[in-house]
Amino acid sequence: MDNVDKNKDSAQAADDKVCLSDGHCNLCSQDHKHEHGDCCGHDHKHEHGDCCGHDHKHEHGNCCGHDHKHEHGDCCGHNHEHDHGEECACCATKGHVDLNATKKLSLADFKIPLIKIGVSAVLTAIAAVCQFALKGKAAEISAIVLYCAAYLVVGFEYIVQAVKGVAKGDVFNENMLMTVASIGAMALGEYVEGVAVMLLYCIGETLQDAAIAKSKGDIVRLLGLKVDSCLKLVGENTVEVNSESLDIGDTVVVRRGEKIPSDGIVEEGESAIDCSSMTGESVPVAVAKGSEVAGGTVNTGNTLKVKITKKFEDTQASKILRLVEDAQENKPRAQKLITKFAAIYTPAVFALALIVAFLPPLFYESYAAALTGIWLKKALVFLVISCPCALVISIPLAFFAGIGKCSKKGVLVKGGNYLEAMRNIDTVCMDKTGTITKGVFEVTSAVTADGISLERLKEAAGVCESMSTHPIAVSVMKYVGTNDVSGIGEYREFSGRGVSCEYKGKRLLAGNLKLMKENGVEINNVHEGYGSVVYFAEEGKELGYVTLSDTVKDGAKDVIAALKAQGKRVIMLTGDTENNAKFVAEEAGIEEYRAALLPQDKYDIVEQLKREGAKVMFVGDGLNDAPAIKAANLGVCVGGLGNDASVEASDVVLSTGTVDGIPAAFETAKQTKKRVVENIALSLVAKAAIMIVSLAWIPMMWLAVIADVGVCIVAIINSVRH
Repeated sequence: MDNVDKNKDSAQAADDKVCLSDGHCNLCSQDHKHEHGDCCGHDHKHEHGDCCGHDHKHEHGNCCGHDHKHEHGDCCGHNHEHDHGEECACCATKGHVDLNATKKLSLADFKIPLIKIGVSAVLTAIAAVCQFALKGKAAEISAIVLYCAAYLVVGFEYIVQAVKGVAKGDVFNENMLMTVASIGAMALGEYVEGVAVMLLYCIGETLQDAAIAKSKGDIVRLLGLKVDSCLKLVGENTVEVNSESLDIGDTVVVRRGEKIPSDGIVEEGESAIDCSSMTGESVPVAVAKGSEVAGGTVNTGNTLKVKITKKFEDTQASKILRLVEDAQENKPRAQKLITKFAAIYTPAVFALALIVAFLPPLFYESYAAALTGIWLKKALVFLVISCPCALVISIPLAFFAGIGKCSKKGVLVKGGNYLEAMRNIDTVCMDKTGTITKGVFEVTSAVTADGISLERLKEAAGVCESMSTHPIAVSVMKYVGTNDVSGIGEYREFSGRGVSCEYKGKRLLAGNLKLMKENGVEINNVHEGYGSVVYFAEEGKELGYVTLSDTVKDGAKDVIAALKAQGKRVIMLTGDTENNAKFVAEEAGIEEYRAALLPQDKYDIVEQLKREGAKVMFVGDGLNDAPAIKAANLGVCVGGLGNDASVEASDVVLSTGTVDGIPAAFETAKQTKKRVVENIALSLVAKAAIMIVSLAWIPMMWLAVIADVGVCIVAIINSVRH
C-alpha cells in the first residue's frame, strides 16, 4: 500500500490510535491491550463501586461526591465537616485535590514571616518610644534590649544562613552582606537603621517568595500529578499504601476528588475524569468499565476500582515530572552569566566597602573620629546598596515564569536555556503526519469498476482487510463494517504492496498498482490526486478502489499563519508522496515543503539549513523524527509522552498533542528576554545612582535598604507579569 507517510511506524501508530472496550479493539477487531494516554486521543478513565469505600454509615459530604452532609468516620479520621484539600493532612495524603480551581495564595500561606515582621515592627516602635520619649538609664537599656529582640526576630534566620554559608566556603552571599551591614549599624549605635535593614530585607524576601510561588503555580500543578498514597484493594478491604509500592495487577479504589496513582484499566464503576493536568483539556471525560486511565488525573465523579497496568515511574505523569525537574536544572545563558557575575561582584563589593571605610579617614586629622563618624557608615550603606539580589533572583524567576506560562498552553519547555534559544528561532520545520495532520486515515471515496456494485466492492474489501492490522486496513474495515469472514482460505501479505486471499473458491487481491501489475490485473480506473489508494480485484479482474486521506488538524492552519506573522519561515518535511504533500501544504497554508523523505533526509535538511545560518526548530511526533529533532537548534516533540526516543531527543514537548501552543511560546520567549534586559538595566542604573548619592552625601541606611528591597521587588514583579 503506497502513499503512506512513515511506513516504518505506522503499524504502531494504528495500534495506538484506537480505543478499547474490555480489551477489544473496535477498529482492527483484535483482542490486544495497549496503554491509553495521548496515544488514543481520548481522555477517559474509570468507574467505581462504593463512593466512600468504607463500612460505616454516614451521610455523604464532599469526600464522597454527593451534595449532602455526613459525619466523618473512617474516611478521614476526623469528626468535623470540611472540604478535602491540602489543609487536611489525612486527606491530602490520599491525593485529594481542589476540584473547582487551583489553590490561590493567601495571607495564611505566609503566616510565619508575617508574624515575624509584625512582632519586629511592634518591638521596634516600643524601643523607639523608650529611646526618644523616655529618659533615664533604664529606658536606654530597655530600648537596646528591645531593638536587639526586634532584630533577632526577623534577622536570626538570615544570620544562621550567613554562618552556614561561611562554613561551606560561600562567604560572599547576600545573607552575609545584610548581616554585616546590620550588625555594623547596631555596633555604631544606629539601632533603628540596623533593625530596619533586616526588617525590610525580611519584607522583601517574603514578597519575593510570594512572587516565586505565583510563578511556579502552573508547574506546581504538574508536580501534583504524583500521588503519595492510595487505597489498595486487598480481598474485600482497602489498605492505604505508598503509591510507589504498587505492582502491575494490583487493584486500587479511587474516590471522588482523588488522583489515580498510576496508569490502569477501570474494573468497576462509571465516572468522569479531569485530565487537564495531562492534556490541557478542561472538560472531564466520561469513563466506564474497560476504559484506560492515566496516573495523575483526577476522579471527579463516582468511586472507581482501577487495575494497575504500569508502575508510576513508567507512566506519562512520571515523564512529565522528569521534564519539569530537568527544566529547573537547565539554566539559560543569561542566568549563568549573572551567577558568574555575582560570584565576582560580591567579593569586589566587600573589598570596595573596606576601601571606603578605611582609606578616606587617612586624610582627616582624627582617623578614628572620621572612621566611626561617617566613613564606616558609608561603607555599610555601600554594602546594602550593592547587594545583587535583584539580579540573582529576578532573572531566573523571569525564565521560570516564562516556562510556567508556556505550560499553560501545553508547551513543556525542558529548561530556561531552551526558552532563551526559542527567541532566536527563525525557521520552523514541521513533520506532516501526526503533526500538521491528524495521523488517522479515513476512507473518503469508493469507486467501482464497470458492472461492479458498491456492495460487491465493500464485501471484497472487508474480506481482504479483515486479517491485517495495517493502519489503512483498519480504516477500510471501519468504513466497510463487519463482514462474515468464515470462508477465508489462504491469506498472504506482500510487504509494501498489499494482500491476497482465497474466499469462497475465488482469489481476491487488495493493494497498490504494483501488486495489481505483478498479478496481471489491468486497472482502467486509476486514481489521480490526493490520498492513499487501495485497488481490489477478483480472479484477475478489476473491482474498483477506495481512497483514504489524512485530514489537517483543527487549528493547524491558524498556527502556520501565526508563525508567518511572527516572521518565521515554515517548511513541511514529510515521507509522503509529492501529491499528498502538496495537497496538505496548500490546505495548511505552507509554501515550502519537501516530500518522499527518509528520516536521514530530514536530518540532512535540518543540518543544511543550519549551515546556511538558519536557527532551526524541528517539530515532529514519531520515532523516525528523533534524528531531526536532535539535530535542530530546538527540537519539539508533539504529543510524544508515549514516545521515549522523541521525548529524550527533544527540548520541548507539546503535551496536548497539537501545535497550537507554539506561537504563544515564541511570544513568551520574546517577552521573557525583554524582562531580563529590563531587570538588568533597572538594577544596575538604580543601584549606581543611589550609591553615588550615598557616597557623596550623608549616608542613610534606611534609604539604602528601601532602595535595595524596592529595586528587587520591582524586578520580581516585572519578571512574573504577563
